[in-house]
Amino acid sequence: MLVFGHLGITLLLAFVIFSVLKEDVDYRFVLVGGLLPDIIDKPIGDYIFYSIFQNGRIFSHTLLFVAVVTLIGATVTRKYKVNFVELLALGSLFHIAEDQVWRVQGTLFWPLFGWEFPKFNLENYAGYILYVLFHNPDAYVPELIGISILAVFVGYFRLYQRDNLKAFLHSGKLVTERPPVPATA
Repeated sequence: MLVFGHLGITLLLAFVIFSVLKEDVDYRFVLVGGLLPDIIDKPIGDYIFYSIFQNGRIFSHTLLFVAVVTLIGATVTRKYKVNFVELLALGSLFHIAEDQVWRVQGTLFWPLFGWEFPKFNLENYAGYILYVLFHNPDAYVPELIGISILAVFVGYFRLYQRDNLKAFLHSGKLVTERPPVPATA
């Protein structure tokens, strides 16, 4: 899954959960958390240390990573009464679920079954991503779903209006109240 799939699906999952719980959260951190494993692992495993890892799903695609971020988040929340680190952890958990990391032996429960990560020979990573995006439904269907979800959110919360977008970017809140429609005479 790529950027739009992670953003849209993560946003929808978080919105449903926090709407049911009636929690007011900063969705910016959920969205960043939804990309965080790739932000960390892709440069390290696919570029900087490619000769060592040959895999863009390494440390940050593990339950250990989510557990560590969650523990840090609980500590920060307890001490400072802010929950942004926990929201990063939740977004990261959604990310590894969306990537179906459990399908590749040795990543999800690393290091319980060994210190090595699986290796994939993708010397032309950008070319591989482009090929998969246009030829593999497992890649392009989640992207289309994510784009659709984001479009619905933009429409429903009127994020196409400058003030609403600025308010969201500033606060991370999705405002559901709408101003009354003026009566016509």
